[in-house]
Amino acid sequence: MLFQDLKAFVTVIDSASLTKAAHTLCLTQSAVSRRIQHLEDTLGEALFDRTTRPPLPTALGHRIYEKAVALLRDAEYLLNISKENALPSGRFRVGLTQIVADAVVFEVVTRMRDQLPGVEMQIVTDWSTELERLMLLGELDAATLMLPAANSPPAALAAQLITTLEILVVQSKRNPRVTAPVAINSLAASEWVLNPKGCGYRAALEAAMGSQGQTLKLAVDTHGASVQMRMVAAGMGLGLIPATLLPGIAHADELAIVNISDFQLNMGVWLTHSRQPGNLRLANELLAAGIADGLR
Repeated sequence: MLFQDLKAFVTVIDSASLTKAAHTLCLTQSAVSRRIQHLEDTLGEALFDRTTRPPLPTALGHRIYEKAVALLRDAEYLLNISKENALPSGRFRVGLTQIVADAVVFEVVTRMRDQLPGVEMQIVTDWSTELERLMLLGELDAATLMLPAANSPPAALAAQLITTLEILVVQSKRNPRVTAPVAINSLAASEWVLNPKGCGYRAALEAAMGSQGQTLKLAVDTHGASVQMRMVAAGMGLGLIPATLLPGIAHADELAIVNISDFQLNMGVWLTHSRQPGNLRLANELLAAGIADGLR
């Protein structure tokens, strides 16, 4: 009832006419008057000076009007949150895995700001395991997960496979450590430049080494594909890089692909979001399209 009373009150002031307000609200003039009177009774004060023609808001009425406009706007936003066909607005909490963030974050943010100016993006970068945990806790609205090709996200999340990345093993072209196609166990003596613990494709490489009774020999672990590839190109060790990102990476012309006969790594890039996205449905669709374009 208060919501309807405030809406009538604001509409009367905006229209500067009881008749026009009644037309806007599709009500009779007497129904609008009753709502104004009910609001005044609730507040215990008159909101219009009825000695003037037409009645004008009192000083208190002006103060109530300012608050009522903000309250009605917030109420409308609140009611639209659950509607999937409503225009996205408010904060959009997005988690990106490091490799996806490196490749697409600028383009995605630019696209979102251009097409959905009412959305405020908040971006978190972390490993898939942590992003999945935050999604299940409801602390993120959407997140990319990078999983081995045979795996898929939890059933509790809505998930869309964006693309599958082929992960290449690379080395320095100037100072190669491998000169011919090799088996995975023969690389046990080689040092590697990789992401820190938590990276999905580092874990897959470690598992492949472990299945052969070998352990990974680490030279450097650091974030950032560009930094890693510069170190690999300098001969500090072998590295891993998605094939689609290799052509655009710094020092790509100083790298050579290592052919491994018994090891092939493909990682699925998934976009996950809540099964009840509400008015963020369009934001999720735009995010998926931006990530797909960036990883092509």
